[in-house]
Amino acid sequence: MNFNLDRDHTALLIIDFQADVFNGGALQLVGTDAVLPKAKRVLAAAREIGLPIIHTQEVHRKEMVDFGRELDGTEPVHCLETWVGTDFHPELYPRDGEYAIAKRRYSCFFGTDLEILLRGLKIDTLVVMGTMTNVCVHYTVAEAHQRDYHFYVIEDCCAGSDWDAHEAALKAMQYLQKDSLISSQVFIDAAKVSVQPV
Repeated sequence: MNFNLDRDHTALLIIDFQADVFNGGALQLVGTDAVLPKAKRVLAAAREIGLPIIHTQEVHRKEMVDFGRELDGTEPVHCLETWVGTDFHPELYPRDGEYAIAKRRYSCFFGTDLEILLRGLKIDTLVVMGTMTNVCVHYTVAEAHQRDYHFYVIEDCCAGSDWDAHEAALKAMQYLQKDSLISSQVFIDAAKVSVQPV
């Protein structure tokens, strides 16, 4: 597919790549072993070209007063502020100059300053990777779409609660914006092209 990376108006949004995601935490996910090395390469490519990078972290108070309806489904208690695994994964940890946003809900927009940050950075396009494909990634992308942002989802850098849910969420997101699903290699190749002289 044809993916052009506009470095002036695009940000990489990394949703909830926290330690427990890759270390068998409370939430059940599929595909994380394959996602980690690819996500590391994507992050390295984004850093290489100076793309704005935004990391989000789901975190809940130890008193569990901010879960709302989040535990009504199949998810157990997760991402408590006192748990070591709630921190960012050490191999994907935010660096100085990158942006970190804590969130209490699935969408990265809900109750956070994400949109203020995007406006300040003059961003109109989001490249997204993270977990869970069918929950936090999907809900964030749907809200980004309704706020008139362009988006691309790096499908091999997302992990869902199960494979059926993962695939269904990718299909639902592509329904919103055609050609919005890309691979990690497509992103990395586009990053290389974006720094080549014309």
